[in-house]
Amino acid sequence: MTKTGVSNLFDSIAHRYDLLNHVLSLSIDRLWRRRLLRMAAPRPDDKILDICTGTGDIAAAFLRAVPGIGVCGVDFSQKMLEGGRRKVSRVRPGTEKALFPGDAQALPFIDDAFDIATMGFGLRNLSDKKEGIIEAARVLKPGGRLFILEFAPPRSSLLLVPYRLYLGRILPVIGGIVSANRGAYDYLADSIHGFLRPEEVTALMEESGFTDVTSHSMTGGMVYLYQGIKKKRLSS
Repeated sequence: MTKTGVSNLFDSIAHRYDLLNHVLSLSIDRLWRRRLLRMAAPRPDDKILDICTGTGDIAAAFLRAVPGIGVCGVDFSQKMLEGGRRKVSRVRPGTEKALFPGDAQALPFIDDAFDIATMGFGLRNLSDKKEGIIEAARVLKPGGRLFILEFAPPRSSLLLVPYRLYLGRILPVIGGIVSANRGAYDYLADSIHGFLRPEEVTALMEESGFTDVTSHSMTGGMVYLYQGIKKKRLSS
């Protein structure tokens, strides 16, 4: 699907996106973001970039956790951003101005601008996943850290069959009923089912300028939290 097609798809489900995330994950999605926040351990002087910010859950979590911290968010769906701006504004009025349209594969920031970059469930929607990770590396300071939350097929054969049943039958039906867009949730199910294995994600990160790359399995291996550190420049 083209970038415009994906943007239009997320625009169409933005009004029910948060509700469906909580319903379809049984609210476990909140735990995934909490673990990201704990691992990131942000400091008050850190500058944070949330790539594919969507409705701003990760951006809002950083704002709640550290008063005064600087957080920016970018997404290519205008409707998702509208929800995100309302959310971060409730946490800290005025921060809605820091969430604006942007392409994860061509970020509108100078090099070496941020201490921490995050991407929550956005990598699989990029047409060029490696380019998205390279862009994250570009805007991070040397020694800056990237955190990626993303789905993965479970390793256990006991979980694989019900997982595929859930993706193929249950998620599109519930998502279609609540959002009135069955096609959008068919696409989301397909994007999850066909996504990279964890070792492929870590390899992309290592190829894109990150070191000390780690992957952390959650919820039976259905979700992974990846972490990498941007390589420091060698002194001349």
